[in-house]
Amino acid sequence: MDIRFSCPTCGHHMIIDEAGAGMIVDCTECGREVTVPKPVRPPPSPAAKEPSGNPQERERTVALKWTPPPTKTDTEPKR
Repeated sequence: MDIRFSCPTCGHHMIIDEAGAGMIVDCTECGREVTVPKPVRPPPSPAAKEPSGNPQERERTVALKWTPPPTKTDTEPKR
């Protein structure tokens, strides 16, 4: 996620990868030092809230990978 911020001196808009949060960089417009702010995360959507109720309900497996058993080709078919 990119961090979008502005230089407090000249207002120039800059973008940097979130790994740069907290670093001091030179403004690409005026050359002044600017501290890169921490990324702002949007609030979680209402659908993303933790479900209420039984803890076992929240830990239920929702998908499994199923592999069919190997078929034997060297046996005679049942009559």
